[in-house]
Amino acid sequence: MNRILSIDVFRGVTMLLMLWVNDFWTLNSIPKWLKHAVAGEDYLGFSDLIFPWFLFAIGLSIPFSFESRKVKGQSSFNIVKHILLRTLALLAMGLFHMNMEMYNHQTSYLIKPVFVIISTLAFFMIWNDYSKFVNKQNVFFKVAPYLGVIVLGLMLFIYKGQDYDGNAIGFSIHWWGILGLIGWVYLISSFTYLFFSESILAISISFFICLTLNIISSSGISYAIFSWQKADWIPGSGGLQALAFGGIITSLCLIRYKDEVKNLYGVLSLAGLSSLFLGLFLRKYFIISKIAGTPSWILISMSSAIFLFIFLHWLVDVKKQLSWYAPISIAGTATLTCYLIPYFYYSVRTLSGFQLPMFFNSGIIGLAKSVIYSLIIITISWALTRVKVRLKI
Repeated sequence: MNRILSIDVFRGVTMLLMLWVNDFWTLNSIPKWLKHAVAGEDYLGFSDLIFPWFLFAIGLSIPFSFESRKVKGQSSFNIVKHILLRTLALLAMGLFHMNMEMYNHQTSYLIKPVFVIISTLAFFMIWNDYSKFVNKQNVFFKVAPYLGVIVLGLMLFIYKGQDYDGNAIGFSIHWWGILGLIGWVYLISSFTYLFFSESILAISISFFICLTLNIISSSGISYAIFSWQKADWIPGSGGLQALAFGGIITSLCLIRYKDEVKNLYGVLSLAGLSSLFLGLFLRKYFIISKIAGTPSWILISMSSAIFLFIFLHWLVDVKKQLSWYAPISIAGTATLTCYLIPYFYYSVRTLSGFQLPMFFNSGIIGLAKSVIYSLIIITISWALTRVKVRLKI
């Protein structure tokens, strides 16, 4: 399979937007349509679309990633091993991030910013791609991942948290964190694709099974039948997995109609419109809510992802207009590095006590500031890759 540049562009644009909207918490007086909807609100803000787009991008990448591994001679066993190790890494980082939210610096040995910096540094020590170093046989590069594991173990040992009621808690699973949810989505969608390979029918059935599970979960029927059931009985309740399957189906359509652009756009447009109309229909029964992960949110978000991808595919792969993307291209190839750098940034800013004047944190000026912040994070990620610091899982 030839590399589809628009997949990298889709991922990079989504990462840039994720950095942007994740900085909104520092702002005030910004338009409601840009922000996340609050709990219980029947509303879809722009920020509520970014995570679904990222999950869709994961699905887009899976067929091409697996085919690349097969071309390089990797066996199915090695691919399964890769899936499991990648999932484990995402779950570990996700759980640490989730527990950081409940970290209690008043009872812990370290203040929160220091705990976050050390933990994130350990992530880089464990999962950095050391194969890029010329002297990769250096003893440090061999022991660094093990030192990182030891550091994470120490952070786990000293961790002290506090729940929403103010009760002392230890390191635990309240939810999986964003990266943890991505890990579960990747695990399920990858194994499904590996088993069914290039069958659009089988992946489509998997999509509808996940959507059905999401509808059942959102309706509360499963909880009424199984009273012991927890809210996270399926991490993502099936809906997040459906978004990834939507991405896989889109890539399989790219492969099937690689020389028939009009037919490709026709099929994808039909899928996008169907997803939109079904989502609007289900809104009669379920509010549009990212927090609740409702079917209407899943389907409308997927529709927007499909049409965004059609546009980027036309712009990049058909019209060959790629120069605009060059300044942020690292966001599409070193995505995890870009995602983790803000944990250093916000922690260092807290420790330094640095604050911009309120003028820069409000309205249009604030939104522009967050754009600049996002570009700075991407630039830092680019600089790190130049010195061979880049996470690879």
